[in-house]
Amino acid sequence: MSYNPIERTIPGKDSIRKSDTPITDKVFDDFNEKTSYWNYRTDNYAWIKIGDSIARLIMGPTEALYYSNAEISDGDFNNLKWIRKNLEFKARLLSEHYGSAGWGFWNYSMVIKESISIWFIYLRSRSQKYPLNGFYVQVGNIFTPIKYFGEPPLIVKMGMRLFKGLLPIKFTTLKPVIPDLDLSKWHKYTILWKDNSLEFYIDENLVSEIKEPQSKYRYRIDAWIDNAVFTPLKDDYARVYRHITHENRKENTLEIDYIKLW
Repeated sequence: MSYNPIERTIPGKDSIRKSDTPITDKVFDDFNEKTSYWNYRTDNYAWIKIGDSIARLIMGPTEALYYSNAEISDGDFNNLKWIRKNLEFKARLLSEHYGSAGWGFWNYSMVIKESISIWFIYLRSRSQKYPLNGFYVQVGNIFTPIKYFGEPPLIVKMGMRLFKGLLPIKFTTLKPVIPDLDLSKWHKYTILWKDNSLEFYIDENLVSEIKEPQSKYRYRIDAWIDNAVFTPLKDDYARVYRHITHENRKENTLEIDYIKLW
């Protein structure tokens, strides 16, 4: 692929309405070199290396009590560009670490009622009581399991069957779509934004279709690896998702071959 990290960008207003005109810009980066387009963030025990046509997001070893994160994104509070755009990553995850990793769209809010993510996400906790140990498609609070790292807790299974409408998180299915997916191999992950829904593909295979979410904000492209899973805490006055950090005793890496938006 020829190198063209971004064709054109126009900062869009954060607030969006259903009638807004979609932005027509395109992005492509195959990481031949580090560019100024991306925001590069690292926290504590984390690094980012760009070279040989690969972006390497590296995390660990990590201490249990401190947040460590390697992340690239293309927006902040004052510059969230994207709405109803298609997005594709070629990526692999060279670890089975405790924490999270993912790639897709995010509206850059951790406020529980406002945070809307549209991405592929890896989540692993030391506790088997954590309800989301696996690799998923996520749209807001809706999840499609691609593979599990452990069976969902019984309470989640019972809730899905008996109290589906009352659960704070929802599942399109409890059966994993690709239970033998090897995340350490290169795969193409694609998000297609249709009129009223989102389609998610892995290597041309449709794995999930979820209704378009409603967000107060536009989105940014986001990819990261860290040592935390996220959860709302009881009686939290800020009403945000909090970091639940984990110890990892070795280096863990998310590699990205290219990112394409159109």
